[in-house]
Amino acid sequence: MKRANNLFIAGIFGGLLISASSLFAEEIVLHTIHLPPHIIDSAELPPPSDFGKVEAVYGFDVDVLRAAYATQGVTVRIELTPWKRIMRDVEEGLILGAVSCRQLPVREKFAFFSTPLSDSANAFVTRRSFLDDDVSTLAVLKKFHVSAVNGWSQTDILDSAKIPYSSVSGLDQGINLVLRRNQDIFMTERDSAIFAAQRMGVIDQLSFYDVAELGLDYYSGCFSKKYPDAEKWRDVLNKGLKELDESGKRDEIFKRYGFSSLPN
Repeated sequence: MKRANNLFIAGIFGGLLISASSLFAEEIVLHTIHLPPHIIDSAELPPPSDFGKVEAVYGFDVDVLRAAYATQGVTVRIELTPWKRIMRDVEEGLILGAVSCRQLPVREKFAFFSTPLSDSANAFVTRRSFLDDDVSTLAVLKKFHVSAVNGWSQTDILDSAKIPYSSVSGLDQGINLVLRRNQDIFMTERDSAIFAAQRMGVIDQLSFYDVAELGLDYYSGCFSKKYPDAEKWRDVLNKGLKELDESGKRDEIFKRYGFSSLPN
């Protein structure tokens, strides 16, 4: 009888271990695009040598996301997918979600959003000190030659403000035109431009001015309202982000990339 009880207790204990193991072995899949320094495809932009070995997708948004979920015993697999397809699949409930998303009204109809992973601003990139004597508003652009990356949100802003601009194919081209051609101002996403300028070795030749009347853009995880347990995974992420902030881990991740964390 005693042996039977021991076996019964051992069975319960083994079952608890299996349950606990299952809990701490959960994996979710989120989708993303190459958007340095928030998200970086290592095949397109290998990490600096002092980073050591990194995942196929890295960047401070992705690193913060993974670290936050890790505090809750969850691993995340990140898959690179075209952005239009990601948003379509989130809306239709075909995938759990994406990183990183701006919380736009049109997306709130079909997605839950986590607390922010990071933030950034629309900025004017110029030759060193070019706008030091001007206020960095959209109106000031009418006096200068302006460029923006084709298809990025800054082109929508410029179109709405009826400000003429030249389209460029990417950050490197926009920065080079400001430094070496007849473009005065490159309007783009601040952190991406700073990261590109550091990589190009021209950061000391440039100035970055946040656009005065445009607020910060916040980047979050977004989760499909039609996907099973989406709110649960959003809440798990939020809990992990809170723990990262309390431990100072989020600051460490941002500093690794040469940036500051979100203000508390």
